[in-house]
Amino acid sequence: YKYDLGIMISASHNPYNDNGIKIFNKDGEKLSDEDEIKLEKNLTLSEKILDLKNDNNSNRIPTSEYENLLINKFESLTGFKRKVVIDCANGSLFEIAPKIFKSLDLNFINYACKPDGKNINKNCGAMFPQKLSKETLKNKAYLGISFDGDADRVIFSDENGQIIDGDYILAILAIFLKKNNNLDNNLVIGTQMSNLGFRDFLKNNGIKYYLSNVGDRYVIELMKEKKAVLGGEQSGHIIFSNNSYCGDGILTALTILQILKDEKSSLSNLCKSLFKKVPQKLVNFKLNKTPQLILENIKIQSLLKLTSEIKGCDILLRKSGTENLLRLMVQANSKSLVDKIINNFSLNINKLDG
Repeated sequence: YKYDLGIMISASHNPYNDNGIKIFNKDGEKLSDEDEIKLEKNLTLSEKILDLKNDNNSNRIPTSEYENLLINKFESLTGFKRKVVIDCANGSLFEIAPKIFKSLDLNFINYACKPDGKNINKNCGAMFPQKLSKETLKNKAYLGISFDGDADRVIFSDENGQIIDGDYILAILAIFLKKNNNLDNNLVIGTQMSNLGFRDFLKNNGIKYYLSNVGDRYVIELMKEKKAVLGGEQSGHIIFSNNSYCGDGILTALTILQILKDEKSSLSNLCKSLFKKVPQKLVNFKLNKTPQLILENIKIQSLLKLTSEIKGCDILLRKSGTENLLRLMVQANSKSLVDKIINNFSLNINKLDG
């Protein structure tokens, strides 16, 4: 529609009280950090800015063209009768996803499709994989698909209730694109959260990879720099360069379904042929103090340096972008080592935080 700007009200994968906005430029891409900072510095909240209800120049984008685009792109899925469970997180896909699956004449069951303004991501969606696993098993489904509230990420459950995250999704897509000579420059962009098993898998299959900071905008920056067509995060946020570098959960979900149909395989069998994850754990530390103060503490920095020198170990400690907490990710060849490292950091962080 050649608009200059797009604004999306979004709680992303969070509860409704974390509602915020995402701003998109004329190319359909999120603003850069630099542009956001400039905007924030110049933003003056006033009644005129906040009162948009009488502004006839702001337009709601019709979804029909988007729906038709996906229906036409995946028309070969029409009538695929394997049962699929869909979790729409009481979010932006509550209406669109069932409509598209129905138009493709797919055999599906959906839930979390009744948003009331406060139940987005509440005990449902990609942040609650145990719900998807349970529903997939209960309905004896071939596949479970779970979106988050703004539908830029997606995770899956195989027929055994095993949750399949973004590392496996990226691996499936990378092999599929390479097989069809569509993996330009033979590389994939992941993040520092990527499992060591996934990294080894790419290496063993002759696929180059680069790791960005955590966050889709950093994945996109690196994709552009390295001219990659595929990138993503373990959280299920998958980015295709030919889709305006935009995370699109339903596009990813239908692509995976298409691959499973073409390969005549279940998701569990497909993942078995890929790689085995090394033990990996993510822990959040809710803080009283500012995360940056603890992150920069000499004891924590020393501990990070010592731990990173352990062979076969990977560690990432970072502050949350939305909450007053630190996120610690540890992966190593043994679960006991992972637990030991986490315990050590936990004692030190809690002591520093009082």
